[in-house]
Amino acid sequence: MINTREELLNALAEAAELEHGLLIQYLFTAFSFKRRGDEGISPNQQLLMEDWERTILSVAHQEMYHLANVCNLLSAIGGAPRFERPNFPQPLKKYYPFDFQLEKFNDASLYRFIVFELPEGEPPPPLPEEEKIKGLELSMFKAKFAPEPLVYNHIGELYKRIEEGFSNIPEEKLFIGPHNEQDEDAWTLRLSMHSVKDRKTALKAIKEIVEEGEGTSAAREGSHYDKFLKVRAALKTQKELDPLFEPARTVVINPQTREHRDAGDGISLISNPLTLKVAELFNTTYTTMLGMLIQYYNYGGESQEQREMLRDSSRRMMSALIRPLAEILTELPISLDPADGMAGPGFEIYGPLSLSSKIDIRWTILQERFIQHIADVDDILEHKDAYPGLSRIAKLRENFEHSLTNLQTIIA
Repeated sequence: MINTREELLNALAEAAELEHGLLIQYLFTAFSFKRRGDEGISPNQQLLMEDWERTILSVAHQEMYHLANVCNLLSAIGGAPRFERPNFPQPLKKYYPFDFQLEKFNDASLYRFIVFELPEGEPPPPLPEEEKIKGLELSMFKAKFAPEPLVYNHIGELYKRIEEGFSNIPEEKLFIGPHNEQDEDAWTLRLSMHSVKDRKTALKAIKEIVEEGEGTSAAREGSHYDKFLKVRAALKTQKELDPLFEPARTVVINPQTREHRDAGDGISLISNPLTLKVAELFNTTYTTMLGMLIQYYNYGGESQEQREMLRDSSRRMMSALIRPLAEILTELPISLDPADGMAGPGFEIYGPLSLSSKIDIRWTILQERFIQHIADVDDILEHKDAYPGLSRIAKLRENFEHSLTNLQTIIA
């Protein structure tokens, strides 16, 4: 039972890592789809796959929103936003009660997604037919937190522990964080952030996160769990109609540019020199986006206009930079032999996501990162004729320049 601020902060940090890790796995799978008729898919199959992709991306979008709400919950009780997480893969029981790995769209990845969002009391779905996965059965997991270990088997169960913490700790002592460091923006017409100021607003935010994930016992329709069940059933139907149907590109599992001390075994190391450059550009761009979000949530004297730029620019980076680079990587060979498969985005974090308390230093480092991104793009453009997909890099240079210009304008 959570009944101290320390325990609640630890549980929310775990929830932030969990939401972050989930959304990345969903994004990786969504980016792995084939997209052209010359990749061996029919027009009807292409339409179906576009629908599956939209579904998975909509879930990933909600996970981003959940992560932002967890950051609000952390801020409300005196904690800091949490965007760090261990690199992939993470085996069962090391960090979480289920495997975390980057895997293309197939029955196995959908199985894991359903297990992630499995409502408490629901039996796990049947194991994939094509490949029996060891270690995916749910197992009790004890995270190494003091003073009380955090025990959960399901995402909903973790939030139940968090809900208990917000209910157990006296309200007048718990909510000590500043409100101006929270995200209160409406992301879309359907996704509005919760400003957490007291127990009532905290419990409302938690309730929404759980219901969007696993649904309620009375209404699972539209939940993440329900969406993944339906996509898996549709994939099974297509496989029965066309046993040779393969919706994903030959993307390898857990593509990484290097080995990481915080990651488990089972990585696919990128050895193609050009692919390695693009993969490193992807990873550093991804961590720049995380840095902007950290700066947005960790108020250090930025004006409201500057904070809004950080928030809006970080979101635009997902569609204007992160997604295109990820899709390019799914068409770049992991080695010099194309038969070894395609790379895909590794979402690697190369070091601590730290931030200076001095506002001028924050802006200086952020500008340096975008200048370096542009230099890295120019390096890649020297080889743009090597693979057809690299032609898109030129457009990305414009997007990097646009982001840098906006940054320089707002801090001038």
